[in-house]
Amino acid sequence: MKWLASAVLALGLSACASYYPIAVDVSPSVQAGGGVYRGQAVSLSSRDNRANDYIIQIEQKDKSPVVVGASNNLRAQMEQKLAQGLSTQGLYLENNANTRMELELQDVLARVIRGHISYDVVQQLRMQVTLERNGQRLTKQYRRSAQQEFPGRLHPDLDKVKEALNKQLSLLVQDVLADRDVQNFINGG
Repeated sequence: MKWLASAVLALGLSACASYYPIAVDVSPSVQAGGGVYRGQAVSLSSRDNRANDYIIQIEQKDKSPVVVGASNNLRAQMEQKLAQGLSTQGLYLENNANTRMELELQDVLARVIRGHISYDVVQQLRMQVTLERNGQRLTKQYRRSAQQEFPGRLHPDLDKVKEALNKQLSLLVQDVLADRDVQNFINGG
């Protein structure tokens, strides 16, 4: 009987954390227009140098934070969206191209902080893009931050948190695609 009471207690304690999924599917989008490039070739690679592998941290008073990861490879997703946008703009992606572009994810985190009748979602995103060609180098930092409030007394709606994070990730890709310094470097200017 004692083991049954211990099992029920352990199950009850883990129930709070098990309300949340261990991962959510993030899917940033990209919109780009053509005519920016004239068929130049670029090799694109990426790295994930984030300090944490989770993307959502849920903080509640007097409780340990609950963390939620990405169910897909965030680095690969961001590289794919950037590649899609660059291709639409007129670039060719080739592994051995003379111009190399590296995308480095440095920070992607949505902190969900419980209030009395709502949740604040504080997002911090940071990535770096490095371009190299013939000994020349251009390094650019891109940052996005946002704060939103969502209603909810018991638990935050993670779908809304995921949508907010997807929006910021999409805007981060758009920032790179619209960057005149990046465009000028690739165009040889």
